[in-house]
Amino acid sequence: MKGNIPQNHLVRVFNGNLWEAQIVQGLLQSNHINCMIENDTLSAVTSPYATLGGEVWVLVNACDEEAAALLIKDSRLECNPFN
Repeated sequence: MKGNIPQNHLVRVFNGNLWEAQIVQGLLQSNHINCMIENDTLSAVTSPYATLGGEVWVLVNACDEEAAALLIKDSRLECNPFN
């Protein structure tokens, strides 16, 4: 964890399209790392058009950032880890 970031602070560990983010989300959740998918649309939960095209991110708690990044890297997914 970097500096004095609160444990419940969310950080981005991956960016890509929706289907890639869903694969990463499944990988993290299967390894007991809580995460969520988000994009620029504030109404992502209710808008049917929120995830059509564009970039989405996978977010994890700051305390899980290192473990999540390592899992994504080790999975050898042909995706873009967030840097």
